[in-house]
Parts: sequence; structure tokens; C-alpha cells
Amino acid sequence: MSYLDLLRAQFNNRVAFREKRPGVHQLIAPLYHEDGDMLDIFLEQPPGGNGLIRVCDHAMTLMRLSYSFELDTPKKEQIFKRILDENGIQETNGNLFIDARPESLYPAVLQFAQVVSKVSSMRLFRREIIHSLFLEMLDEFIEARLAQFPFQKPYYPLPDQEEYEVDYCFNSRPKPVFLFGVNSVSKARLVTISCLKFQNERIGFRSAVVLESLDLLGRKDQARLMSAADKEFPSLDDFQANGARFLGRDLA
Repeated sequence: MSYLDLLRAQFNNRVAFREKRPGVHQLIAPLYHEDGDMLDIFLEQPPGGNGLIRVCDHAMTLMRLSYSFELDTPKKEQIFKRILDENGIQETNGNLFIDARPESLYPAVLQFAQVVSKVSSMRLFRREIIHSLFLEMLDEFIEARLAQFPFQKPYYPLPDQEEYEVDYCFNSRPKPVFLFGVNSVSKARLVTISCLKFQNERIGFRSAVVLESLDLLGRKDQARLMSAADKEFPSLDDFQANGARFLGRDLA
């Protein structure tokens, strides 16, 4: 019995195969994307053979994802790789695949289909990904667009107390600007405590905070942060629009 016949039997004869080219068959099965399109799953023998069968997508999943969502930052790549690693799927040049013995093809196909669905749905949890990317996006903007303002990252105004960390210290003049990125309530409270500590230690500085969103904080946390910090940017967009002007004024 060929591996195709075996897999057909494992699916209770509810699948079919379409030969795309010699040795490569597309699986026609009731496995679908959420928009109703069938998952692109192909079966072939991997290089070297060894009796294994490769379940793969010929890079169709990433091509489909690219229409609405690009894996264009290290953080996005990290999330993508984590999905693959947690589910035993490999990737080469965009081609997702898993190798299995013929008798194990059925669970391998289901496992592969699940991962294709997860990768295809990355665009749907864009908000969660953007949340996890906030600090990376802030860093990329500073590195690319504010390079004219020398800075250190991270920076420790109290060398023997590294729990009081500054994300960026713009130190072009004796009274530097300490810049913090805030993407959680806990980070907001830590920044508030740090700024008050630096003030109590009589360190000369000005502080600026870039919030992921004003909605991130409750009224009391926002009030405490605004009281402790000298300047607050309510969003990354606002900092991207006005950060250079602010630093140019304060570091001139």
C-alpha cells in the first residue's frame, strides 16, 4: 500500500490527492482557512528519503499572510519562530514542513494544518503583536531617526542600584534627558518610583515618558506618572512627530 493509500484510509476515504508534478501531491481535504479557502498542503519525499514523507506548504502560507501582514521585524520573526518551534514544524526559504513516517502521516497532517492556521491568523491578533512590539518600535525609531542626539541605553544613574534603570539617556549636555518607554501599568509605576528616586538623590536630569497608549493607565497611575515626569508623550505616534523637536530644544 502506498503512503497515499494509507493516508486516504486514515482519513476514512474523505480526502483525495492531486498530482502537481512527479512525486508531489496536493492534499484535497476538508481543512480550511477561516475565509473558506482550503489549506495548501503538499506531500512529497524529502531529500535523502529514508522512508519519510514530507508534509509541506511550498511557502504558500507565508505568501498568503504577506497580503495583510509582514514578518518585517525581529519581534515578529520571533513570534513566528515560536509558533513553529512549539509545534514541531520546520521552515526553509518560507516553506513550512514536517517529516513523518507513512504510518504517522495522519497526526502529522493534522499537526501541520493546525500550525498553518495559527501562522495565517497572525494578522488577526495584530493588537497583541503591536503591544509586544511597542518597545522594539520605539527603539527602532530612536536608532534610525534620532541618531543626531547621542544617547546611552540602558543607563544607570545610580551605578550601585541597577534596579533604577533608564531606557535612554540623551546626554549631550550636563543636564541629560532620561527617556522611558511605558507599555504596562507595572512599568509606569517603576518609572514613577525611579524618577522620584533620582530627584531625591539630587541627580540633575529631565525626564520624558513615551506611553504606548493613554488608555493603558488608570487615572491614579497616570496622575502619579505625570507628577513625577517632566514630559509625557501620549503615544508612539506623538513621540515620532514631536520627539526630535523636544530633544532639539532640551539638548541644544
